Amino acid sequence: MSHHCQTSTSTIAAQHEHKGGFCPVVGDTHAYCPHHKGDSRSPCPALNALANHGYLPRDGKNISVFGLIRALVEGYGLSTTLALLLSIGAVFILGQFRKISLADLARHNLIEHDASLFHRDARKGQEYAPRCPDCSLLKAVVHQGGYYKPGRITLEDVANIRAKREVHGPLDFTHAEIARGEMAIAIGVLGGPNADKEGLDLEVLKTWVKYERLPDGWKPDHTQGLYHTYKMAKVVRDRMNAIKSGKLKNVLDEADATEAAMGMSAAHAPQVSPTSQR
Repeated sequence: MSHHCQTSTSTIAAQHEHKGGFCPVVGDTHAYCPHHKGDSRSPCPALNALANHGYLPRDGKNISVFGLIRALVEGYGLSTTLALLLSIGAVFILGQFRKISLADLARHNLIEHDASLFHRDARKGQEYAPRCPDCSLLKAVVHQGGYYKPGRITLEDVANIRAKREVHGPLDFTHAEIARGEMAIAIGVLGGPNADKEGLDLEVLKTWVKYERLPDGWKPDHTQGLYHTYKMAKVVRDRMNAIKSGKLKNVLDEADATEAAMGMSAAHAPQVSPTSQR
C-alpha cells in the first residue's frame, strides 16, 4: 500500500506538457499548475512549488544558478545574500556548475538527507531518494505541531519533531544544519514577519507540502534574510541539543507515554454486558 500523498490537482487543467518550461494553460503567470508527465521534480517542496507557480521553469529542467537565485528572491522574498548562498551551495554540493534539473536534488546524501519530516528515507543502495511526500509523515507533523500555539507549527515544535525523528538515525553535522535550516526558511517565509515567534499555520504547511502549492494570492510580505534565518535555525538547534543531552524533556515523548497509558487503561477496563445495563 502506497503512503504517498496526492501531489497533483489535475482538475485545474487537462494533462499537457510544459515544453521549454512554459505552461500552455496558465501562460506566463504565477498561477498554480501541478507537475505533468515529463516534468522534473525534487524532494524539496519549496523548489517544486516555485516550478508549479512558474518562478522556475515549469518542467523543472535546465535551471541555471542565476535562475535559481532569481526564483528564490521573487517567489519567497529571500534576501539576495541568502538566495546566493543557497544556490551556489546547492550546485557546489551537487557538482553541477552549469545547469540542473530538480530531480538532481534527489541524489541521496548530497543535499537530500535521511530523517526528513516529509519523505521516507532512501532504501539501502538507492542513488535517488523518494521525491513524493509521504502522507503518514505529513499527518504526523500536523498532529505533533501546534503544541505551543494551536493550529500553528513553531520553531519549538520543529525541534521536538526533529529530535524524535532522529532518535534512531542522527544526522551528520552538514545534513543536520540543512534539515534545521530548511524548516527555519519554510516557517520564516510562509509564516510572515513574526513567524519566529508566531510560527506557521499548519494548513498552509500541509497544502505547501502535499500539493507543492503556495497560498492563494501569494506575495512575499517581508524579506527573509541570512542572519534572521540563522537565528531561527539556532532556536531549533539549541532546543534539540537540550533534548538530546537530557536537559530538556521532549513533550512528544510525554504525549506518547500518556496515549499509551490511556490505551492500556481502556484495554483493561471492565466490560459491561448489555444485560447488566438494564
